[in-house]
Amino acid sequence: MTSTHTHDGGVARSGVALREIGHKAHRMNRLGRRFLGANLAVLGVAILMIAVAANEMFINDHDRRLLMWVLVPAVLSAAMVAMLMARPVARDAKRICDAAMRVADGDLSARTGVVRNDELGEAAEMFDVMVDRLNAIEAERSLMLSSISHDLRTPLAALRAAVEAIRDGVAEDPDLYLAGMERQVRALTFLVDDLQLHTRLVSGTLQLSRARIDLTELADESMEIVRPLAESRSVKLLLEATERVMVDADGSQLARVIRNLLDNAIRHAPNGSVVLVQVVRNERSVTLRVHDEGLGFPAEFRDRAFEPFTRADPARDTRTGTAGLGLSIARGIVSAHNGTVVLGDGPGGDVRISLPIPAVS
Repeated sequence: MTSTHTHDGGVARSGVALREIGHKAHRMNRLGRRFLGANLAVLGVAILMIAVAANEMFINDHDRRLLMWVLVPAVLSAAMVAMLMARPVARDAKRICDAAMRVADGDLSARTGVVRNDELGEAAEMFDVMVDRLNAIEAERSLMLSSISHDLRTPLAALRAAVEAIRDGVAEDPDLYLAGMERQVRALTFLVDDLQLHTRLVSGTLQLSRARIDLTELADESMEIVRPLAESRSVKLLLEATERVMVDADGSQLARVIRNLLDNAIRHAPNGSVVLVQVVRNERSVTLRVHDEGLGFPAEFRDRAFEPFTRADPARDTRTGTAGLGLSIARGIVSAHNGTVVLGDGPGGDVRISLPIPAVS
């Protein structure tokens, strides 16, 4: 509680400090005074030099008085121009200060509204870009918390119900309850692992242990790991590959991507259907395709499929996966290998990974 209070107090003090600075700047109009002072200083120096030059050139008194009368309107005009130039600058500076105060108070919808073709305009544009990024981060944070809390609620509720049933002696088959509890604990473990990996990908701290590996063999091994799940749903796994293709990659991380795609395809494939894995060598790359005969990706989901915590299932049913990090993690890992991940046109679910083929040394 203490740290939260300190943080809120710090934000409040920052907002108050910004507000005081903004009001002070508006009241004193320091920019206008500086513009005026600079112009008057330049004119003063010009008048002094003209007076010295006139004296040295022996200009008579009549001409000297005439010259001074010409300079007086020039001084007044310069002062007026200085004030006119300072006014929009001061106004736009105040807009930036007001926007900064609103952001400090937690309003991430604040924008400066300043459009200028100078350094002040660039500062205002950069400020708006910064707030846009803060807004995106806050939206992702809110989505993350909402998604995690939703995905934790179901397995925790199931665990609690199973524990209470065993404790109260109402579980007719305790072993069956324990098996269900094991599945929920496994789901929680997968969720935590995905969150940790997502954090490492976002922070750029994922370390890859690259080695020359056979992508076809890696795909075959991944299929063997998920085969029990496929058999439980009467789904047949089929691998199509005409040759072995070597890539420089972290085998464990790349295998995780393939397993995630296979797991997702099996869960969405109709019973008795086929999940196809194809490995096709191109001129400078290799494509691994995972295809199922399900309904495929909804049109409204395709544009945001690789965003974190996004799922095609709006109900976030844990039976079809958790957290909505699978495709996001796949993109992050494949990007770390200088590859790409795209959704195929279907029909059915279709995800394609492209990886560069190392040059033959």
